[in-house]
Amino acid sequence: MAPDWNKLGALYAESSSVLIVDVDCTAEGQGTCQKMGVQGYPTIKYYMAGDKKGKDYQGGRDFASLKTFAEKTLNIPMCDAASKKGCAKNEVAFIEKHEAKSADELKAVLAEKAEELKVIKKDKSEAEAELKAKQKDWKKKEAALSKAASILKQMEKAAAGAK
Repeated sequence: MAPDWNKLGALYAESSSVLIVDVDCTAEGQGTCQKMGVQGYPTIKYYMAGDKKGKDYQGGRDFASLKTFAEKTLNIPMCDAASKKGCAKNEVAFIEKHEAKSADELKAVLAEKAEELKVIKKDKSEAEAELKAKQKDWKKKEAALSKAASILKQMEKAAAGAK
C-alpha cells in the first residue's frame, strides 16, 4: 500500500484542499495515533474542514481507489478571499460586501459571526437533546402499546375459543 499512498501524496503535493500525510504509530507518532483513535495498522483517516475527529476510510487501498475517493470527497476547491478563485456566487457576494472594510471593522464582523455560530451550535445542541428525549419517550410508549396489543390479541383469541 505504501507505494500507492506515496503516489497519491505526490499527486496532491501542491493541492490547497488535500493534504496526504502518514504517521508511524510504532515510533514518534504513537501519541498522535492514540489521540486519533488508531488501533490497527494501516489505518487511513480523512478529515473534512472543521472535523477534528476524522472518519475512517473504508475503501480500496490501491491507487485508483484512493485517487477516486480523494477527487470526489476531498478535492473540493476552497474559496480564496483574495483572488475569489474557487468561490461560489454567495461567497463572492459576501467578500464584495466586506472587502472595503478596515481590519478593525472586519474583526468586529468576525466577532459577530463567531457569536452567531456559537448561538446556532447551542440551539442545535438543545434541539438534539430535546429530540433524543422525545425519541426515548416515544420508544417507551411504543413498547407499552405493543405489549398491550399482544396481550389483547391473546385475550381475544382465548375469548373467541371459549364460545
